[in-house]
Amino acid sequence: MSKLSPRARYALLLMVGLACLDQLFGALPSLNTSLGFYAIEIIIPLVAVVACCWRARDLTDRARVVWLLLAAGLAVWTCAMAISIWEEHMLDIPFQIAGVSDFAFFFYGVPILFSLAMPVDGLRISLFRWLDGFQALFAGYLTYVTIFSVLPFSSQPLHPVPTSLIVLTYNIENVILAVCCAIRLAAAPRGGEQWRYYRTLLIFLLCYAVGVGVYNRLEMLTAGHSGATLLADVALLLLPVLIALLPPASATLPEDEPESAAIAASRQRKPLVLFVDNVSPILITLALLALGMDVLREHFRLGAGAICVALAVYGVRTTILQLKYREVQQELQAARDRLEEMSLQDALTGIANRRCFDRAIESEWHRAMRTQNPMALLMLDLDHFKQVNDRFGHPYGDRCLIQIASALRAVASRSGDLVARYGGEEFAVILPSTTGEAAEMLAIQMQSAVRALEIATGSQNGIFVSISIGISTFCYPEPGSPELLIEAADRALYRAKNSGRDRIEKAAMAELVSR
Repeated sequence: MSKLSPRARYALLLMVGLACLDQLFGALPSLNTSLGFYAIEIIIPLVAVVACCWRARDLTDRARVVWLLLAAGLAVWTCAMAISIWEEHMLDIPFQIAGVSDFAFFFYGVPILFSLAMPVDGLRISLFRWLDGFQALFAGYLTYVTIFSVLPFSSQPLHPVPTSLIVLTYNIENVILAVCCAIRLAAAPRGGEQWRYYRTLLIFLLCYAVGVGVYNRLEMLTAGHSGATLLADVALLLLPVLIALLPPASATLPEDEPESAAIAASRQRKPLVLFVDNVSPILITLALLALGMDVLREHFRLGAGAICVALAVYGVRTTILQLKYREVQQELQAARDRLEEMSLQDALTGIANRRCFDRAIESEWHRAMRTQNPMALLMLDLDHFKQVNDRFGHPYGDRCLIQIASALRAVASRSGDLVARYGGEEFAVILPSTTGEAAEMLAIQMQSAVRALEIATGSQNGIFVSISIGISTFCYPEPGSPELLIEAADRALYRAKNSGRDRIEKAAMAELVSR
């Protein structure tokens, strides 16, 4: 006990004390029907309810909800115990009669089943919680009607039910809950708060299934005088201790960090998580549909209502998921479009980058071949721009590049024209449906636009930044290719630079084709 935290020690001591009292009252016939015995039988599950609520107090969202659902199930069990005591000792209802307490004992598993049906990962739609909760309640009600052949809280007379059937019903319920919890534990991301919940719940359900199963068997053999009440309460005594042994809820906050880390660490188990998350709510719907069809003959309205509810819930769920799927697809497409646009845009100047230029030149070349229209390509290089960077620094040079790119784009303003940053201080302009003469006129306008910026190079001669331009054109059916068009424009730019800068030169692809 020295290694236990203080709260775990206190919880263990409390539960051991309650267990001793429970065993004492149950073993002594003189105390078995005393007020103290009844109080112990109600206090034990109440302590478990308080422990679950205490665990949920510092948690948020799904982690809090599942613990509160477990607390709700245990609260129903507590009420069932109180009703059972009232029926047995106040109303003298024999054990063989299906009463309100049997309904409550069976119904305690509905909130727990609901907590197991909640998805661990994926979409968080609050409407689905309400729909699944309503289906779980309705399914629990119909299951009781199916097994006990009586409507709870109705004016119908209660009919004797074999004790073996009642015990079998409870055992099947406990096994189903334990199996569902085991599947959830296997699918949950390890280390998260929900994984802790499923692990704790699984231990509780296994102990409860074994303890209650043995207790009910002994009660059947001894006609309700076994005195082994501790077997029925062992799981309820163990649960507060298990909760106290968990890491403090505050230590897992903020929840986003540990949960996201746990999910990221279990990506290889993602298909199992998705499968369980999506199948669990559908199974509740299928169970409700099957139960509705089963009670249809004896309780037509109730069965028809269950079938209608199951179909309606399935339709609503499917419609909402389809709408969410389309919404997500549209968001993904918009994100892809934004990424595509960013990948084709120069980060500094905002105009097209080299990648976009390579795509566009291929596309415009094939369009020119199909339409038999001319096209032109301009290669531009800034004169004396190295002096600007050396004199004023690269941040100033970057601002100048932005101004120059804006000026070039203002000149080549047609919808099909493309101004791209080809390299550091080199630009390229694709001009569809443009002849050589029109391209030369546009080049002259670009030179004027750059001169108007009056970007000083910082030299003693007061030289401003200018541009040298090389032009190449294509006219159908002239032979060539996009690569030859680029090479011809680059050759023309090289001549313009070597001829004194601030010039416009042309080059024909025919020279390169005949080479």
